[in-house]
Amino acid sequence: MKRTIYTGIAAGIAAITSISCNSADELPPLNEGYATEYILPDPVDLTAEDRAVIEALEKEYNEAISSSN
Repeated sequence: MKRTIYTGIAAGIAAITSISCNSADELPPLNEGYATEYILPDPVDLTAEDRAVIEALEKEYNEAISSSN
């Protein structure tokens, strides 16, 4: 009885292993009608206020890193 069960389990594992070895496509197929190019918006220069906010965040970040060491 045990031999039949072990043989069945081994056959099941072998079947699952042989079926699952197919390689999947890395990319899904392209469908017609979908855009494949992206339009990026024009870049916007930072204002002085925006630059000040970013510099304050960078300063806070650098202080937090240096105090943790």
